[in-house]
Amino acid sequence: MAFIKTHLLFVSLSCLLLHTYAASARTPQARVWTICKSTSNRNLCYKTILPMAVGSARFNVYKALKTEILATQKQVQATLNVIASLLTKPGNSNNTSDSLRICQDQYGNILDSIDQTIKQLVQRNVVEAQYKFSGVLPFCSTCNDEFKGLTSPIAKEAKDVYDLGSNCVDILAAIVDREKRRRGGKTGKGLFTGPSSLPGPCQGKVGLCN
Repeated sequence: MAFIKTHLLFVSLSCLLLHTYAASARTPQARVWTICKSTSNRNLCYKTILPMAVGSARFNVYKALKTEILATQKQVQATLNVIASLLTKPGNSNNTSDSLRICQDQYGNILDSIDQTIKQLVQRNVVEAQYKFSGVLPFCSTCNDEFKGLTSPIAKEAKDVYDLGSNCVDILAAIVDREKRRRGGKTGKGLFTGPSSLPGPCQGKVGLCN
């Protein structure tokens, strides 16, 4: 009788733990971390996407991707504003002004790429979206290369754009990989492989994280 009671207690506790784990895996925090855990800048990804996930009734990876892309777009526009302001300042060297103008062109190209990417995502054409977004990081690098041997006046802004853009590239690649697997194609290892053993930056919290 004691054995039966002990066994029943063990089964009950096991069921409770499984239920608790399953419930935690469905929280916005856990779902966002599953998407972000293998991106290039996972904490940035998590903090960018989480507010949307918490406030969204139907959160999915496409909404997560669009949120990261829109964050990239916003940062690109902010960088263009900084460049425009710097170009009006007297005392710039010719090299600095020339480099800033080239960066202005490159960041304009990035905005065009993002606009085209969003149009493809609306149609759930993720392969074409990946292609449209593929020029973003090279455009960033072209700008950065202009300041080799110089102190870049937009170093922080450029890094923020590159970090956000890298996350978009990673999420796009993972979605394409998942879609190929659904169709029976050969793929690499995707991002969305279930709950991670790595702790999220806000694991256990119910609201937004800082």
